Amino acid sequence: RKEALACLNCFIEPMPGSLVAHMNDYLGGLSALAADPSPSVRRLVCQGIVAMLNSRTEYLQPHMVSIAEFMLRATADADSTVALEACEFWLTFASLDEDVMGNDMMEMVVSLFPRLLPQLLKGMVYPPDKIEELMEANALDENGGADRNQDMAPVFHKSRTKGHHDDDDDSSDNDDDEMDDDDNEWTLRKCSAASLDALSGLYGAQSILPPLLPALQEGLGHTDQWVREASILALGAIADGCKEELGPHMAQLHPFLLSQLTAPESLPQLRCISAWTLGRFASWAVDQMHAEGGDTSLVGRVAEALVGRLLDRHKKVQVAVCSALGVFVESAADLMAPYLDPIYRTLMQALQMYRTRSIMVLFDTLGTMADYIGPAIGEGNLPGIYVPPLLKHWNEIAMENPFDRSLLPLMEC
Repeated sequence: RKEALACLNCFIEPMPGSLVAHMNDYLGGLSALAADPSPSVRRLVCQGIVAMLNSRTEYLQPHMVSIAEFMLRATADADSTVALEACEFWLTFASLDEDVMGNDMMEMVVSLFPRLLPQLLKGMVYPPDKIEELMEANALDENGGADRNQDMAPVFHKSRTKGHHDDDDDSSDNDDDEMDDDDNEWTLRKCSAASLDALSGLYGAQSILPPLLPALQEGLGHTDQWVREASILALGAIADGCKEELGPHMAQLHPFLLSQLTAPESLPQLRCISAWTLGRFASWAVDQMHAEGGDTSLVGRVAEALVGRLLDRHKKVQVAVCSALGVFVESAADLMAPYLDPIYRTLMQALQMYRTRSIMVLFDTLGTMADYIGPAIGEGNLPGIYVPPLLKHWNEIAMENPFDRSLLPLMEC
């Protein structure tokens, strides 16, 4: 069954005439295997449905109600490989052209949100075996372990000047990079978060928030830090699609995020995801500075919280906080000028303790500050804070190894 189904799935994209002629038989076979006891078979059933949705949606439309119900159940499958393949259905659906979906399909999927969105939130919680692995890594990774291969991947500064925006694909890729600690592995957690992000962008807050907020509020207040971490990830995932409507809630949510970032007892993963989510809501914090009666100290408080975590011993936190500071600078721009002295002093301290991956992200952040803050970074005694340490670092690295991969990002910053 497994091999036959895998073979048939390969024909979906080219769609030969013989498969079109037997489409009802193929769909009937998928239906008959939907409850197969083998997880491998169930995964291939989901894979076939997702492939059909992506390239041959018209064949699924007459059966979408039963198919969507099955994929919702499969998204909660006890086998993570089945759940991941099923979760791809929602991400693929949200990526379809709206004229392909049609109003009926849109309304049918939104009717599943009271069950689907809490399930996506559950899918964002690390599984027990991954938690055990991360806890072991936390003990080794507090700036004491050697850099791994993925830590050595090059990071190049992207010139991001005021008024310039990277295309959506690049932005999504960058967001995924900072989303969690799974490195390059595509997981149920990542797929669930990406699906929620895409669905919120497609449907907007009016459809997303009512079924999601109760589960989200419960998760944010949970005593288990891993559940809180997943809920903060979900909050960041809906930031773009629901930012305006979340405004009334941000007066409570923003201080909560700051507390999760700065609390000494927070897990490194909780600190990482809090920094990433603060970056996702950077524009909201800046808007408060300009709003009538807004909190004019908010940018300073966020900058203080991020800078206070730059010297974290955990390498993942260093990378996440440094990246979040760069994202925040993009939104705040010259509003950061009053805080540049402590920021540069802390960044130069970080320069002495960071290793390969962290230090290259640090250089990228320095470049972003130059792009967005502008002439203010060269005023007063500021150049005396950062220029000598950077030149010293350049000379030391160039003398030791002129081909060191950190030299190019340093030159770019």
